[in-house]
Amino acid sequence: MNQVITQHGWGLDQRFWDSYKVDFKKNGWHWQNNERGYFSKSINQSKWIKNNLNDQIKMILCHSLGFHLLQGNLLDEASHVVFINSFNNFLPRSKKRNLIYRTLKRMEKKIMSFEAEEMLKEFIHRSFSPNNMTTYFQNMFYKDLEDLNSNLLLKDLKKLYTDKNSLKSFKKNCNVIIINSKNDLILDQDSSNNFIELLNKKLTKKPVLIELSNQGHCLTNLNFYQIIKRTLENDHEK
Repeated sequence: MNQVITQHGWGLDQRFWDSYKVDFKKNGWHWQNNERGYFSKSINQSKWIKNNLNDQIKMILCHSLGFHLLQGNLLDEASHVVFINSFNNFLPRSKKRNLIYRTLKRMEKKIMSFEAEEMLKEFIHRSFSPNNMTTYFQNMFYKDLEDLNSNLLLKDLKKLYTDKNSLKSFKKNCNVIIINSKNDLILDQDSSNNFIELLNKKLTKKPVLIELSNQGHCLTNLNFYQIIKRTLENDHEK
């Protein structure tokens, strides 16, 4: 039995994965979501199901900040990790660093000034650009804003401008798939490239890089299961 555990990113919740999980579950994968609790939902930290199958896949799907919200023991046992527009350090090393830092501080100020809902709406719309949110996601997201946990949102926002070394305990033999959007308006390309460089140095097996055209920071309108399935098949044939 192959398994998936997910970790959504900042300002989202586990329902971010609703369109992803359908095909995985249809094909016999066991699916679990971690839940951070930005919308006053119970926090959930999933655990791998124990069995004696040595060839099973234990796959983690991380979106954006999700990598930094994962509990370490999940990574210890994962056979595969899929990074979707993820990073080690959100702030780039380029000249844009100060500009992006100031943007984050403005977002922080809006949360503290009780303007979190409007700020988050703007952020999520920008995250999906150049595509639009589906009607389903938009209705769900706008309803969730009524129960927004601003304190937790603020706490995690600060993680975006704190330098990290999250690869310190990362398994060297883990199979890694990196999915990057070419039209990402949230994550700077320099931060993305830096993450890839670090992974190449850390891992014994070079990560697979998949670049998606016409996709923003949040992916939409694509068959994610088929992308992963083809990648695993190609990797097996090597």
